Amino acid sequence: MKPYETESPPASEAQAERQRSKSVGWISLLIGVGASTLAPLVYLTTSNQLETVATLLMALVGWTCCLLFWRGHRQYIAHVMVFAVLGVAVVGVLAFGSVRSSSSFLFVAAVAGAGIFMGRRALIAAVAFSVISLGGLMAAEANGLLRPVTFQVGLKSWWTQAITLIVVAAMVFHSRLQNEKTSAELTGELERRKLIEKKLDRNQERFARIFRSSPSPMIAQSARTGAILDVNPAFERCYGHAREAVLGKLDNLLWADPGQRVAYTARLFEARQVQLFQCTALRADGSTFEAHISSEMGNDREDKLIITTVSDISEQVLAMEKLRRSEVRFAKAFNFSPLNMTITRLSDGSFLEVNEASDRVQGREPQELKGRTTLEMGVWLTPTDREAFVSKLRSEGRIHNYDTRMRHKDGRLIDARLWAELIEIDGEPCILTCTVDVSAEKRREALLLDVARGVTGKTGEDFFPALTRHMALSLDADMVVIGELRAEQRIKTLSVWREGGHSRDFNFATQDLPCGQTLHESGLCVHAEQLAARFPKDKQLIDAGFQAYVGQSMRDDQGASIGVLSAMWKRPITLTPEMQALMSIFSSRANAELLRLKRDRQIRHLNETLELRVRERTADLQRLNSELDSFAYSVSHDLKTPLRSIDGFTQLLSEQLAGRLKEDDQVLFDRILASTHRMSNLIADMLALARVSQGRLEIETVDLSHMVRDILEEEAVKDPMRKVELRIAPGLSARCDARLTRIALENLLGNALKYTRDQASPLIEFGQLATAADLPAGFFVRDNGVGFDMALAGQLFRPFQRLHMHSEFEGTGIGLATVRRIIERHGGSISGHGEPGAGATFAFHLEAVWPEQMTKNTAPKQP
Repeated sequence: MKPYETESPPASEAQAERQRSKSVGWISLLIGVGASTLAPLVYLTTSNQLETVATLLMALVGWTCCLLFWRGHRQYIAHVMVFAVLGVAVVGVLAFGSVRSSSSFLFVAAVAGAGIFMGRRALIAAVAFSVISLGGLMAAEANGLLRPVTFQVGLKSWWTQAITLIVVAAMVFHSRLQNEKTSAELTGELERRKLIEKKLDRNQERFARIFRSSPSPMIAQSARTGAILDVNPAFERCYGHAREAVLGKLDNLLWADPGQRVAYTARLFEARQVQLFQCTALRADGSTFEAHISSEMGNDREDKLIITTVSDISEQVLAMEKLRRSEVRFAKAFNFSPLNMTITRLSDGSFLEVNEASDRVQGREPQELKGRTTLEMGVWLTPTDREAFVSKLRSEGRIHNYDTRMRHKDGRLIDARLWAELIEIDGEPCILTCTVDVSAEKRREALLLDVARGVTGKTGEDFFPALTRHMALSLDADMVVIGELRAEQRIKTLSVWREGGHSRDFNFATQDLPCGQTLHESGLCVHAEQLAARFPKDKQLIDAGFQAYVGQSMRDDQGASIGVLSAMWKRPITLTPEMQALMSIFSSRANAELLRLKRDRQIRHLNETLELRVRERTADLQRLNSELDSFAYSVSHDLKTPLRSIDGFTQLLSEQLAGRLKEDDQVLFDRILASTHRMSNLIADMLALARVSQGRLEIETVDLSHMVRDILEEEAVKDPMRKVELRIAPGLSARCDARLTRIALENLLGNALKYTRDQASPLIEFGQLATAADLPAGFFVRDNGVGFDMALAGQLFRPFQRLHMHSEFEGTGIGLATVRRIIERHGGSISGHGEPGAGATFAFHLEAVWPEQMTKNTAPKQP
């Protein structure tokens, strides 16, 4: 066998090496050109011959490296360039007389070049040489051993540093390009390998399916030893050898002619594959048959395989028929399914094939079922059950999730779930069936349903006793405790179930107890055995003989512990997935109920104190309103006397000085009298506003239509020449205080008359709002006067706030505030809507209406 061939370096590495050499060549050319242009400049501007020598050496280094590059000696260019530059740097410092010269930049450039273009050892050598050289030069400079320094700068200094920076920039740019290229190559290689691995996994899976289900004999051998690693079922059928009998052996026993085997092996190792190699094969019983062998050798470094396919060409027709049957029978990986799968005859239910699944639903071996019918084996309890199943299968062609009951070998009934499909074998209809035992699932569902029924309808503190009982029965626990965390890390039990019955509640400290550990864990706290040894300080636990414990902390929305749910046993336990699921369900339900219980307690406490706080706040507001109204009334009443004196004395003085006053003086007296009159009206309105807030309401049924008509008739007497169109809806009444309601209507109608006096055809309306049937009646007063801007609607009902100038319309700004006070005393509300030049509408209710209801459901009725 040929040794494993090593792979050649990737093309990307060779390409990277060529790019590196190319970059070094360009840098060498750059150094040569730059130093050559600098040399004449240095020679002409300095008398220091050593500086000229250093520059010439630098040029010589650059051109020498270029020469090496052109002649193909590229592997040494970087080393020559880096260490030559370091030598030139030392000469440059000696020539200048100080390490502070521009020649020091050459050390940096050389070390950078070593790091980018050379290996680790060369880089260390370059750094060491630079450090030692700089140390020695600095020491020499400090002791005055170097020539005197002249810190003069000029074109040569700029050009030296510029060349150095350009070279360093070129090296850095090359390094960045290499890094970007390497990163892109690595990323591409990673993606390529991922794709290859996915394809390999799929190919391995496909190969496994093909290998096991192939109708042709297949053999897997080790290319290193020739030992047989695996054979498929077709091999066993063809050669008559059992799989266990040939594993690990050489393939000599399969060849009738050893010479053919030698020729086959030589050709295989030469070409790595053999197609249709004709030979005589040997069966286990000694008989032979002519065969075609096709083999291929893999390239796996760790485990080279030879996959061989054998075709019995002497019975090729029969083999094709077997292949057709195999494709139908094993299309769904029948023999390899971990689930119980059977093939039965549709006509009578006889078992034709039964797979080797370890999960026996009925506890029977395949040999017990083959040749027997499903009714004989208890698959169907009655013929009617099978007939219903077959009828459904015939109509639909396939069945999914068909639940039924079967009889186990030991006589007990089990719950089963079927998946079935109609197939055809040798021209006869058959049923391919997959069966799963769902007895455990059904038991869990019944258990959860019983738990749900047991706690349904229970809330608050009554819920926890029901939960502990069902939890103890479900988990077969000796003791179940639900506790609430109180102050000082103490647990107050809400329910205790112990040894078949409820026990009295108690409280306990959690330190050094299993419950204390549970409170600090977010998941299940499990001690399946030796509970007493783990908590030796818990005397009650030890005395009671508990050996196992499972607990779950309960937490609020912020994650803080609020309680614990625990179960204990007097025997060691094995925590099964079912027990974990039940603990999760019970703890989740208990957590939610405990949170609700705590919130209910808070709500009850708030409700108990809310009514008292409302009464206290209402009394305070009533007292403050009463004091405020009394104060306003007192102030307004006390202002009337001095105001009356001012008005009287001003009129008396005006009369005594009549004929002697100048025109300007008379204007001043008139203004004083107008102001006192306005002040008097303002005080009167303030007194009226204060009065409407005091006294008891005398509620009675009032004819509002009649009241509006009376008010307007009284106003008409004051100006009999004015013509106003009135539209008063008849028969409108409300339950209200007649005196206060008249004051409110007088203000609303007075405003309507006042603000329509400039209209050619004034119109005033009073009617009822179009409200919903379940809302109190509402009313409106509407005019076609000057109106107002809705942007100022917030000032309508504030005292002393006016939307028009006093020179346009008289008034004090108290009227609408008085109206609102009266309406609110009745428990109602008022709103205004206007548009400049289009009039205003004031809608009000004398009973309580929610604001959103009034907005959506109130509008003036159409006449």
